[in-house]
Amino acid sequence: MSAASSVFRTLVKKPLFITTILILFGFSGALYAQDTPIFRIGTGATIGNYFPIGGIIASSISKPVGSRDCDKGGSCGVDGLLSVSVSTQGSVENVIGIADGRLEGGFAQADVVYWALRGEHIFRTRGAIGNLRSVANLYPEAMHIVVSFHSGIRTLDDLADKKISIGPTGSGTNAGAQLVLETRNIRIPNENMLTLSNSEAYEAILNGDIDAFFVIAGTPARLVSALTDQHKVSLLSLSQTDVDVLHEIYPFFSAGKIDVGTYNTVPDTLALMVPAQFLVREDMDEKLIYGITKALWHETTAMNLNKGHTLGRFITLDTALEGLIMPLHPGAERFYREIGLIGDHVIEKEVEPEEETPEIISETTAIEPSITDESDQEPASVE
Repeated sequence: MSAASSVFRTLVKKPLFITTILILFGFSGALYAQDTPIFRIGTGATIGNYFPIGGIIASSISKPVGSRDCDKGGSCGVDGLLSVSVSTQGSVENVIGIADGRLEGGFAQADVVYWALRGEHIFRTRGAIGNLRSVANLYPEAMHIVVSFHSGIRTLDDLADKKISIGPTGSGTNAGAQLVLETRNIRIPNENMLTLSNSEAYEAILNGDIDAFFVIAGTPARLVSALTDQHKVSLLSLSQTDVDVLHEIYPFFSAGKIDVGTYNTVPDTLALMVPAQFLVREDMDEKLIYGITKALWHETTAMNLNKGHTLGRFITLDTALEGLIMPLHPGAERFYREIGLIGDHVIEKEVEPEEETPEIISETTAIEPSITDESDQEPASVE
């Protein structure tokens, strides 16, 4: 095993333990009460942020039969519900899994939801997916363009003659990276544009086999932290023109800053931001989704998120309805109406098609991933 593999596996050791606990909890819950409904939340790779955040939310909205009451220090979740965080390939797999009924809910980047709604890019073979509904906007994610110190990359244009990875085919990172390259007219020969998993990209940049890679994740992303802590990489800061052009064409992108101090030796970095959203299928029971939404925004959930993850502080009721692509599920809408967050007319963020959208530059074939036995899966994308 290489040194890079050893470091990477150390990074994922703790989340894999969480997976085991959740699986055991799920089985024990099923044995405890066979009528207990299971609500599976599709998250992401164990190295990413979706998985641990999903675990906190799953625990917070659960209240299996026999649990102590909320006012007595027990769970403040939905009576009789057991929710589990499921490790997946990320946004694309979650969208497909929810739509096909293999997941009850899940997290996805807003850009992936946008393409699913329109049947574009990674969903152009499958076609539009219209049976998803929103529960909440969660937190902003940043597009990290990780570059080797020795690559000489200072601008997006510098990527043109370098060897890079744009993330696994079918992932949100992959599609987002291709949009950036195409929109800014940066053409990279196919032999220089790889579709590596996170673990592969980690090893490749350490070994000097690639000059840069893309990853979309909330900050700080542990994979990026591991590399910057070794003083091996930095982050490419976009120009204001880059972000302005991309936002004008793709409204789900916005400008953001990765602050100095987020990563070791990395200064303030201008980056594209895209929100992470909590989705369910439209045919899910209204009462159930109402209860889940209410539990999501319970004060104890906020405490759990703030204590349990660095991104927890960004998941707030004040931003719950920002940037939603899919309409709200009726159960979620009911909750937001009751607390006065929306008025007489629910805000539906269904996006109207643009007159023209650039074609994706890569000649790699977009595939639709399927949910498989997680024990056989290596983390393929952060989100």
